[in-house]
Amino acid sequence: MKTSISIPDSLLPFIPLLYIAWADGVLEEHEIAYIKKQIDENETIKQATKLMVYKWLEPDNPPSARELAYWKNYIKEHVNVLDMSERLDMFSLGTVLAKKPDSEQWANAETEQSVRNIEKYIGIASHEAIRSVYETNPVYSDQSFTINQPGKPYSNALKVLLQHSNADLKKQVQNILDCHKDAIESYDDDLKTRKEKVMQWTQELADAGLGKLAYPAAYGGSDSMVQYAAVFEELAKYDLSLTIKFGVHFGLFGGSVASLGTKYHHDKFMEDIGNMTLPGCFAMTEMHHGSNVKALQTTAIYQLESNSFIINTPTQNDRKTYIGNAGMHAQMATVFAQLIVDGEEHGIHAFLVPIRDKNGNTMPGITIGDNGHKMGLNGVDNGTLHFNSISIPKENLLNKFGDIDEDGQYFSPISSSSRRFFTMLGTLVGGRLCVPIAGNTAAKKALNIAVYFALDRKQFGPPGKPEQSIMDYPTHQKKLIPLIANAYAYDFAHDHLLKEYTSHTNHDAQQIEALAAGLKALSTWNTTATIQTCREACGGKGYLSEMYFDLLKADSDIFTTFEGDNTVLLQLTAKSRLTYFKKQFGKMDWWDTLKYISSLASTNLSELNILVTRDTSEEHLLDSEFQLAAFTYREEYSLRSLAMRLSKKIKGGMDSYEAFLSVQVHLIDMASAYIDRIVLERFIATIEEQKDDNIKEILSSLKNLYTLHRIEENKGWYLEHDYISGSKSLAINKLVQKLCKELKEESQFLVDAFDIPKHMTETALKFY
Repeated sequence: MKTSISIPDSLLPFIPLLYIAWADGVLEEHEIAYIKKQIDENETIKQATKLMVYKWLEPDNPPSARELAYWKNYIKEHVNVLDMSERLDMFSLGTVLAKKPDSEQWANAETEQSVRNIEKYIGIASHEAIRSVYETNPVYSDQSFTINQPGKPYSNALKVLLQHSNADLKKQVQNILDCHKDAIESYDDDLKTRKEKVMQWTQELADAGLGKLAYPAAYGGSDSMVQYAAVFEELAKYDLSLTIKFGVHFGLFGGSVASLGTKYHHDKFMEDIGNMTLPGCFAMTEMHHGSNVKALQTTAIYQLESNSFIINTPTQNDRKTYIGNAGMHAQMATVFAQLIVDGEEHGIHAFLVPIRDKNGNTMPGITIGDNGHKMGLNGVDNGTLHFNSISIPKENLLNKFGDIDEDGQYFSPISSSSRRFFTMLGTLVGGRLCVPIAGNTAAKKALNIAVYFALDRKQFGPPGKPEQSIMDYPTHQKKLIPLIANAYAYDFAHDHLLKEYTSHTNHDAQQIEALAAGLKALSTWNTTATIQTCREACGGKGYLSEMYFDLLKADSDIFTTFEGDNTVLLQLTAKSRLTYFKKQFGKMDWWDTLKYISSLASTNLSELNILVTRDTSEEHLLDSEFQLAAFTYREEYSLRSLAMRLSKKIKGGMDSYEAFLSVQVHLIDMASAYIDRIVLERFIATIEEQKDDNIKEILSSLKNLYTLHRIEENKGWYLEHDYISGSKSLAINKLVQKLCKELKEESQFLVDAFDIPKHMTETALKFY
């Protein structure tokens, strides 16, 4: 057993060769034999040196871990004499480390050729292997790239596209928040301190006029929900607590006054809301009723003699809860309650209720609680509200859709209480538009960090070869690249829906609401999955808070259940599609019905033709016509079969509620298929709108990956319904992997277009 670690001078030139040869594992017998042969045939190497080298090559007695560590340390001690920008071969390295460049024993052509032959035979790439000796952190190397480096013809154009004409506005937000980046990224705050900081930042945004952008120009706004959403999106890059605080006050509270109130409320409150002189909250949810808003138990009983309302919480189970801004800062709440006039219920209406005075003191008859520490969003002061028969003036009813005349009689421009209820909620769709936009931004931030990490993180490699980027591994590509495609797909869908919602053209409000509900569900679920996958893709480093994943996960998780639970929202979407289907059939005469049946038969003949279902060519699979047809078929088949199933159950005597309950899972599947089709349509339309061929090409690749990956995820359905064959399914799997590999080369530039502030990426990727 070897015990001595002293290295004779004659052996020094061979140390780099011996260390690197042994460091990756046991040398094979043929490699040892080759090394011995090269040294033995070299007459310029002294016999004593040869014997020493032979000693260190004994296969039954390889260097110990201690000896290898000693060799490595010896080499590292001489790092100051090495120029790492040069790719030194093993001969040159040995010469430098031995500090004997003039040694007759070492510096001769025969010895040089022997060492080069050995290096080549055993496959040592010395310039890479050497790096493993010298680097303190092997992740960063002389080939590390610069964050946000330019280099692709589409890079800036893609960034501009994703800014949706709001670059200046987004830059204004960045300028404000970059000044607070250290405070924003602090983990040392207690709950109260954090909430106060978030309130301060919200006030700064208000002072810059960024909170009231969606409000009418008469009250200092820009009449632009699109601009408001752009600010909301930009905030999500920095702090989701700030994003939600901002959204609760300006979007929910201010939006409810703007949308449900009339000129009296606008004149009295909008300016103060816009500059945050009157901070507010949105009190809809109750402890025991959650998403079932129609069943809220808080009451507002009209008092004719005093021209006022009595707002009351019947039991503790009926108190308002999870109310953002209620815990510390709100002075007024928009409270949703059952309106009762002269003993008659008129359904849910909204009322403005003062809950604190300007000094922060709780108003009489109101109990305010704190929801306490949460999984995330701890910069938002969520609280509970309990009303003990408090009185508010009649004017505090937000009366756009329902009011009480001078005689104490209720009246409304909408006679149906159910339609009135949904019309009122429909005016608040903006929240369901903004929340998934912020969620998608959180997913983009996670992808930005995970992609940069993957491109620079080296791990494993071929025997004797340098370690390679983990992004080179197909499994890693399959984790991250489809999620990049998803982020683009949802971005384009959100932008389209937002513009449709805010346009002045005639559109079906119910369809917009259904689409907003379904898109919010699928998009925020994608956010949750994306952040988790990105965390895992960064290994142990991803578990550190400096990588942001902890806050991204904790703060965005609630997005799947607020502004509507995702499962409930998809049921709303599904019911809307069923109503649409019923209306279409209701308008059909016998000729229309015959044409519809013929179209189904035509689809079966064309798309379910064996030549189509087994077509595995790339040209076919990458064709937008096939892709859209596949998505449409799944949607329409699901809708048609669901409608027939429901009809059969109800005609058989089943109660409609029970019938819907029995097909609840199918409702979700159908609604998801509908949203998938809409998202794909918007992706295709966005590509067609582009004039830059480079942009069209990269977006087409992303669109293909988004589509084929979704088909791959739903291949069970397509196989069960004979829409694709087994061979076609395999071809899609292979093509998805091929697209991931191709887009890997573009991945850095694709996430650069997300415009995540550079300092965040640098902070996340700092090492030691």
